[in-house]
Amino acid sequence: MAVLRILPELEDRGWRIAFWAPNPSPLHRHLRALGHEVHGADRPLAHSWRGLRQPPGPARRVLRAPGYLARFAATVRRLRPDVVHANSLLSTWEAVTARAAGARVVLYVHEMLGSTPKATAAGCAARAGAHVVVAVSEACARSLARVGIDARVVPGGVPAPAEPASREGASQAIGTIGTISRRKGSDLFVEAARRVRARDNEVGAEMIGSTEAPLEQEWIAGVLELAARAGVRHRASADVQAALASWDVFVLPSREDPFPSVVLEAMAAGVPVVAAGVDGVPEQVGDEAGLLVPAEDPGALADAVLDLLGSPSRRRAMGAAGRWRVGERFTLSKQAEGIHAAYLEACR
Repeated sequence: MAVLRILPELEDRGWRIAFWAPNPSPLHRHLRALGHEVHGADRPLAHSWRGLRQPPGPARRVLRAPGYLARFAATVRRLRPDVVHANSLLSTWEAVTARAAGARVVLYVHEMLGSTPKATAAGCAARAGAHVVVAVSEACARSLARVGIDARVVPGGVPAPAEPASREGASQAIGTIGTISRRKGSDLFVEAARRVRARDNEVGAEMIGSTEAPLEQEWIAGVLELAARAGVRHRASADVQAALASWDVFVLPSREDPFPSVVLEAMAAGVPVVAAGVDGVPEQVGDEAGLLVPAEDPGALADAVLDLLGSPSRRRAMGAAGRWRVGERFTLSKQAEGIHAAYLEACR
């Protein structure tokens, strides 16, 4: 989404885009359905031992990797792009391969780089593979600086929605959106919602997010069981704007989140935010658009939610402030201009 949303803006600035995506994959099918030029191959690469153990298994993944990268390199040499945009640290192997094939490479990083040996190795590979590194937030850039990467900061943007619908007279509701996972703090949301509903069982609670993270299936099943007991509704997918319009407070208790687009979407929809103040989230919310609480603290989340539910005027003020912040700082045009500048720097 970080790329697809700004495509019209990039095309207006003179860029023509071709994609490389794993094939078969939902992403590959989605891009083709949109009418884009798409190349790709079955991607055997993994970034952890647990990932390598996923089918078809470690041995076959390792054996297939050279062929996959050779096919990617051949495509780069045939297309001769002015710039290869490698999207996220998960594409570092492709970035290194594209540079070796003679391409200029921009790596757009959407993750926090940790301090483990594996993370340090990934950072060093990113530094070797990219001519220009772009970070999605100041927090993300600081994490990259630990391995000597001087990254440009280009925050993500979101479309401006219509005026928010009035919630007057509707039952109060809270919600969260994101893949059901440890990183997104799905278990913390369920516990916070349980505490809110223990104080007022008329408050509705909903979480929207995919349950397909392959390495966390047992944990996800446990979270969904707790959600059902707490009266928290779960949907795997939904219309984001419609969901936000039905909530009084958006909650995001992530344990790690460089720059979650859904926070901007909530702000753009005029919904106040209660979130863990981790990584790039404070850069989004600021002091006006919501309440930030310590990470790993469902009690603080519940207290902040109840505080806002009890103050309609405060919610309206935060919702208005969020819409203003998005319009001033986090538009698709600003994001596209930053990526355009990174492409030009790589070409130079």
